[in-house]
Amino acid sequence: MNPLLQEAAALAFHSPDAQIRDSVLLALTSLEQVPQHLERWQSSLAQNQTLAECLQINPEQITQSRQLAAKLCDDGAFLLALPLAMYCASYASDHPEHSFLAGACLQRLGEPASAAHFYRVALQLNEADASSAYRLGECLEAVGQLNEASHLYNWTIALARGNFALRALQDMASERLAQLVSAMRP
Repeated sequence: MNPLLQEAAALAFHSPDAQIRDSVLLALTSLEQVPQHLERWQSSLAQNQTLAECLQINPEQITQSRQLAAKLCDDGAFLLALPLAMYCASYASDHPEHSFLAGACLQRLGEPASAAHFYRVALQLNEADASSAYRLGECLEAVGQLNEASHLYNWTIALARGNFALRALQDMASERLAQLVSAMRP
């Protein structure tokens, strides 16, 4: 098991909140079973079914896990949120918000390379998601892929242009892009 997930398991095990403890431990158990499920359901997955659909997991269970993960993130408990977000991203992989949430947890936990994978998936599922483009740019910048980060900041600016609700994101991307361009000059 991934060291971060091991830490999350230990933290969840000692959580006084039974819902958090039980939900996180169930998500971790489910994550351990992903390789077997992928092998067993390979043909169904190739036909664009999700693991949740193959295993007939109640969509409400995925929704509850995502909501709890989002609440934990809002509370700054990214380590506890990580298994729940990864469970949602793995089992209901057709929802970009699940991949974004997993990426956000990993990014906040100092794992930009791993976070980048989830942000990429979120962008593949929704190419018009300016937030995923910006976060992927941040992660690529953190791992030294400056040209790619620059491209994503430009993309974020283009996606946010004309949308007042995304004005702050556009400004942040513009600022990061200017810093990157300045740093890349000889």
